[in-house]
Amino acid sequence: MSLSKTLDEKYEYILEVENVKKHFPIKKGVLSTQVGAVKAVDDVSFKMRKGETLGIVGESGCGKSTLARLIIRLHELTDGSIILEGNDIAKLSNNEMRSSRRDIQMIFQDPYASLNPRWTVERTLLEPMRVYKIGTPSERKQKVADLLNKVGLDPSYSKRYPHEFSGGQRQRIGIARALVLNPKLIIADEPVSALDISVQAQVINLMQD
Repeated sequence: MSLSKTLDEKYEYILEVENVKKHFPIKKGVLSTQVGAVKAVDDVSFKMRKGETLGIVGESGCGKSTLARLIIRLHELTDGSIILEGNDIAKLSNNEMRSSRRDIQMIFQDPYASLNPRWTVERTLLEPMRVYKIGTPSERKQKVADLLNKVGLDPSYSKRYPHEFSGGQRQRIGIARALVLNPKLIIADEPVSALDISVQAQVINLMQD
């Protein structure tokens, strides 16, 4: 998990994860009666200041991806709090959370599953800027070209669809999409595991910048 850009000085921490729990119910029978729960994340706490990078290490299935999804509220908490710049995101309304998503973005472990197969790369990268009304149409297209170049893809690839790329190339598109809004916090779920060594260093440096 990584990093932040600017942060109002009144907040000592950009992110505070406090006693977070996520338990998935186990149900059986015709009436779907709960008979137990899988404790995917159980009482996790940490804090991050702006500019810090935190790596969470653990074996497969230990809850790293679930924790990442909790932080951006793709899963709802069972208990605990996740505070982004002083706001507990679990208590935000859908509209408030929509506004906060500009500040917090995620790079998913499986880039193919996270990309819309019907959208070109250009539309995938343009859409967040359109939603948040960033720049003029020409400025947005220029930013798409710049980002593709920075993640090691030819800007001419912007008219292609996800199925036309290799796994590593799709991961670079996912990274570009996470960076397009200049978020304050990036949640990265194994972001460079599908890339070759030279591109790994390039992408990590880009994220750090």
